[in-house]
Amino acid sequence: MGKVKKRSPHSQMSAMRRLWPRFDCERKPDGLLIWSGYLRPHAQCYKIAVFWNASQFELPYVMIVCPDLEPLKGGSFEQIPHLIYDDANPKHSGLCLFDPDGNEWCKAKLIAETTMFWTCEWLYYYEIWHVTGEWLGPSIGYESIAEIRDEEAQAIREAVADVH
Repeated sequence: MGKVKKRSPHSQMSAMRRLWPRFDCERKPDGLLIWSGYLRPHAQCYKIAVFWNASQFELPYVMIVCPDLEPLKGGSFEQIPHLIYDDANPKHSGLCLFDPDGNEWCKAKLIAETTMFWTCEWLYYYEIWHVTGEWLGPSIGYESIAEIRDEEAQAIREAVADVH
């Protein structure tokens, strides 16, 4: 099997223009591409931003610009399922759209044909989560950073329980 060829910024931009023509693209001098536009998976319209830089990071990073993501009533931001959680600025947390170990994304794929549809799907399940309180979408591993922290805290409590 041959070496997988990375898609060029030009091919990513062309595919986005073709499949998502209402999204704007900004190209920074360092090669960073930022697409922004609106998606309406079901009930709500969301402005999203997709960041990708072939020379600095391979995976596209998607965040919701507005409206702000919201936890369930009485919950915390870190309980929102499937986020790449940013402790310093939770509102800049990215969407966890695929299993990085599941070979769902590789450098030969187009953002327009993968990431954009995964973002729509994530937003759809986010809306359902707000109604049901349960993440009904496909998922791998922990649902939220809060769940990881709860398990770590429990492990610590169990580890120190026998210390006198």
